[in-house]
Amino acid sequence: MLRVVSRKSGNLDTGSTQALSPGDEAALIARCRAGERAAQDLFYARFRRQVAATLYRVLGDRTDLDDLVQEVFVIAFRGLANFRGDARLSTWLYRVCVNVALGRMRLRSRRPQAFGVDDLEAASAKSVDPDRPETPERAMQRAQDRARVYRALDKMAPKKRIVLYLHEIEGLDLKEIAYLVDSNAVTVRTRLFYARKEFYKLVATDGDEQPAAGVADDDGDDADGGAP
Repeated sequence: MLRVVSRKSGNLDTGSTQALSPGDEAALIARCRAGERAAQDLFYARFRRQVAATLYRVLGDRTDLDDLVQEVFVIAFRGLANFRGDARLSTWLYRVCVNVALGRMRLRSRRPQAFGVDDLEAASAKSVDPDRPETPERAMQRAQDRARVYRALDKMAPKKRIVLYLHEIEGLDLKEIAYLVDSNAVTVRTRLFYARKEFYKLVATDGDEQPAAGVADDDGDDADGGAP
């Protein structure tokens, strides 16, 4: 089921533009730290699409997307002073996106996802072999499956949702996920185990409006027997 939205990039450097060389990256960071407006504009222009795409994929809808993008860059510009260079700049920025998305998940009320038909159709079309176009019926089925995936994800506790998303859809390994969520691989593995179980249970009972276990307990132990 998760394959309908899977990217399986297996690479934390998810920018769609050509990577900066280490020297150019260091120079851009230094200029931004110095408060140079032209450098900040370049930073924003270079990474905005990556940030917007990451937030959209994680959250599954475009609600307040522009505001969330701005929040990511505000945090990023403030955080560049403490950026140690232990990861690529795009990877570090991806981590900021993940944390902003987690904050959004915690704040928004439980409600059906605001899926746009055009967005779903476009996302489905991108994953189809252009030499073997889908039938309208198959395209509609893919859109419905994608909607079911995000409905299930939206009912999960943010901590479990994010590790499931990063592993099953982005294709990241446990160590990479641990860096993004500021945790350790053992905790991530345990959380992923319970997330998979909960996800497939939610998909199987799609349409049940009863509250999902764990959603209200994200800031403490999840309601899954104490799993992190």
